[in-house]
Parts: sequence; structure tokens; C-alpha cells
Amino acid sequence: MYCKHRNDELVELYSHTKYQGADPEKARFLFFGLDANFNACIDEWKHFPEIRSYLENGVHYWTDRGFHHPFLHPEYRGDGAKYHKQFSKIGFTREHAECVSFVELIDVPTCGRSHLEDDDMESSHMDRLKAWFDGPAKYIFIPRTVGHLLRRTPQFSGLRKEPIRHQGSLPVLYESPQKVVFDHFHFSCKGRHCPQDIKDRQLEDIGKLIW
Repeated sequence: MYCKHRNDELVELYSHTKYQGADPEKARFLFFGLDANFNACIDEWKHFPEIRSYLENGVHYWTDRGFHHPFLHPEYRGDGAKYHKQFSKIGFTREHAECVSFVELIDVPTCGRSHLEDDDMESSHMDRLKAWFDGPAKYIFIPRTVGHLLRRTPQFSGLRKEPIRHQGSLPVLYESPQKVVFDHFHFSCKGRHCPQDIKDRQLEDIGKLIW
């Protein structure tokens, strides 16, 4: 189950793309996530126009502001900040803005803690995700929690569970001359099941893929 965000403007903005950052049909790096989670009272944040600007054009936002997401704004303290602070350690810069896209299992913005179930996976959105997955992205990153849910859909039932090899600390689930699919720890996970030292090595190894 998940909670659709109550802010109508946020929902409307997100509905125009169903992704964050660059267009997945053109991106080189495609990062899968569970849901686009925003603080429940994000509309009360005095810098809410930052959110609006980002969702209207994520590439322009990054190249203009110098950081990839408004959750990295120095005055933001809400949900999602940890994920994007960890992500920023990879080493992408504004020059890579057109190459990096974030896609989610849920096609609406959410708030609060989600516990996604099979019924939450909308078939039409899974078709959309599969088209992006099969598109031009060279490197695709699927956290283990996301992969577990994806494999339970018809569109992704063939996604491997066990890696075919490792590239440094990153398990490789699929590889061809055109595409590599990685398993990794979710950027905001914590606890003994995702040790920080391994997460740090994975961030470093993802950074090595940047040309």
C-alpha cells in the first residue's frame, strides 16, 4: 500500500512525465526506485517553487542550480533527502543532467512510508517501465527491494535474481554490448542488511562508469 500525495499541483506536475530528471527514452543511466516520495507538507516549504521548477524540467533544473534534485537544497530537511545525498556521492555533475533519469514503480507522487504490494503495480505503468528498460539506457540500476517487486509482474518476470558476475561491488543481472543491468543496495537503506561500507563501494563503482 502507498499514500498518494494530497497536493494536487504536485500530482499534476508529476503526471506529465511519470519520471524525474532526464527523459528515460534518452538517458544513459536509468535508476529504478520504489516511489517518488515527497514530504507530506512539501507545499508548505517556502522553497516549494524549487519542486515545481524541477518537475517541469529536471535537466534544466540541474544545469541551472548545480545540484540534481531540490531535496539537496540547503534548507530542505524532509523525506527523500538521504536518498539524494547518497546519490550525489556518485560524482555526476551538471554536465551529465541529460544522461540521468529516475523512474519509479508507482506513477504518482507519494508521501509517508510505502509498503508496496502486487496490486499496487499498475499494468500500464509496468508496460511503460519495460519500454524504458528496453530503451537506449546503457546502465540500469535496480535495488534489490525494487527487483523483488518487479519480478512479480508479467513484464519483468524474466529479470534474473542471481547475478551472472560482479563488477567490483556491483552484482550484474544482465549484460549485452548495449546494456548492463545492476543489482545494488537502495541508496536510502540502512541497517545490518545493507552495510554502509558496501554501499560506499557501490557508489564509487557506479561513479567509475561515468565517462
